[in-house]
Amino acid sequence: MIKTVRPPRLDPGLFAPRIAQLLLRQPGHRLRAEDAVLIADLMQVRQVSAGTRFIAQDDDTHDGTIMMLLDGEVTIEKAPQHQGDSLVVSIAGPGQMFGEMGVLLDAPRSASCIAYTDIALAVLGRDALERLVDEHPGAAARLALGIATRLAEHLRDTSNKLSSMSRLLTAMHPAIKAQSLGPKTGFGPQDVELGQPTGSE
Repeated sequence: MIKTVRPPRLDPGLFAPRIAQLLLRQPGHRLRAEDAVLIADLMQVRQVSAGTRFIAQDDDTHDGTIMMLLDGEVTIEKAPQHQGDSLVVSIAGPGQMFGEMGVLLDAPRSASCIAYTDIALAVLGRDALERLVDEHPGAAARLALGIATRLAEHLRDTSNKLSSMSRLLTAMHPAIKAQSLGPKTGFGPQDVELGQPTGSE
């Protein structure tokens, strides 16, 4: 059974340089080096044991936290609507961020995140985020712009995948239709004598 626990905090000072480096490696980031240092200093570091579900799909508590994986691996799982079994849609490594969509859209979690190994997470809480907005609005704006850019890229990738699937289904439609209608001649398996070759005496 997967545990759901609040992970213990570690000393963020030991991780600050790594956090800043990973922030600057984010796809589509708009941060300056000094922005990354500011944000790293505001983040708490938490240890999470393997097997722990630290984000639950459809959770709507809106705690406003943004998380970044520092060490270890995380499985991202999604359960189809009205079904209990989850499917692993991807495995995340260091640098992956979680919770951005919930912060920007105030929306329920779209997937579950489970620690595949023991992991370390850097967490930017709501209070720290509000402090960043109040004291360093430029850095906060660049952080938000980078998050929005990544979400837009994810949306574009999803749209491209849906378009590819649509083209595939369109190409397969004649064969699917023929299969559903069945043979037109009335000829079927009952007309074939097993062991008797056709067209020969």
